[in-house]
Amino acid sequence: MKTIIRTSILSLGAFLCSAQVLAGGEAGTLELRDFGSKFIAYSTEAQEDGTLNVLNPMFVQYMLPAEREHEYPIVMIHGGGGQGTDWLETPDGRDGWADYFVADGWDVYVIDRPGHGRSQSNPSCSSNGMSASGYANTGIISFLSTADADVWPGGDPTPTNDAVVGWAASSATAAYCGNEIAAEAISALLDEIGPAILIAHSAGGGSTFLVPDKNADNVVGIIAFEAAGANPIASGGGPGGNAPPAISNWETSPALPANFSPVEQMGCPMQGSNPSQLVNFEDFPLTLVVSERGLGGGSSQPLNCQVAAWQQAGVDATGVYMPDRGLEGGGHFAMAQLDSAEYADLFIELAEDIEDSSDK
Repeated sequence: MKTIIRTSILSLGAFLCSAQVLAGGEAGTLELRDFGSKFIAYSTEAQEDGTLNVLNPMFVQYMLPAEREHEYPIVMIHGGGGQGTDWLETPDGRDGWADYFVADGWDVYVIDRPGHGRSQSNPSCSSNGMSASGYANTGIISFLSTADADVWPGGDPTPTNDAVVGWAASSATAAYCGNEIAAEAISALLDEIGPAILIAHSAGGGSTFLVPDKNADNVVGIIAFEAAGANPIASGGGPGGNAPPAISNWETSPALPANFSPVEQMGCPMQGSNPSQLVNFEDFPLTLVVSERGLGGGSSQPLNCQVAAWQQAGVDATGVYMPDRGLEGGGHFAMAQLDSAEYADLFIELAEDIEDSSDK
């Protein structure tokens, strides 16, 4: 990322000059009207000695172009085991998708969900979310990469591939604070910046899909890239899981029965003949995106099921299977691949489609 910011603060200028030396610059020179970060949405807990514990902050980094070309900001929400840097750079040092959006004139806000990256964890999180081993391990990153060797930096994304190791370097090793806490924090960010387009990746969907029930007025649209909860009717807990479907926890009309479970229709988990509608998803579009070698398993059929489930619940949902857009061989971490710029262009196009259709 090559960055130019007009400022009189010498220390910041020195920092930016050094940052240019380390940057890739593939997205072009970025001229910014503001660049910074902040912690938001934390709470406090009083202690007997009169001090306060500060709980569950969310780190937000923002890059605001000097010439803003789009009405709505973009909020980038990373996946599980990752952090906001997933959007800021590739493991081999090239520009991340955030740079391409800024270069295209979008205000961009990149978050670290509480318990990830620069959003510090708290001891209480261990009983509220996933446990952690204390080490960032390349096994899950290699498993999820699943890209063709000619599009992944350094060849096959094996556990010892340098780019896989570099991606794991950003992985969380502390306990996650939970989707509910993250959704509350994202909602608080929207209260500050106004209506925005949310881009969610992987496990970040578990947080993102909770936001409309908290702040529907400020959700312009959601782009979900192989996101958790992408089929809200399917049983939770992953393949073969039997946890209640995500829709069971969202506001519907009429309310779903307490014992709701999906039924199979044409091979897809669906609601049945009298579907409830998702009340707070009615006023914005949802775009579901799947890569060729990612979690869709090399087929558009799971994506078609996801779209059908959302549409049955009254949501303006569409699906994008990346090979249909000429993007072949890519996987779950398309933002890390050698052809990541081409994928960034697609996501910018999808965001523009949402912007053009919105009246918020």
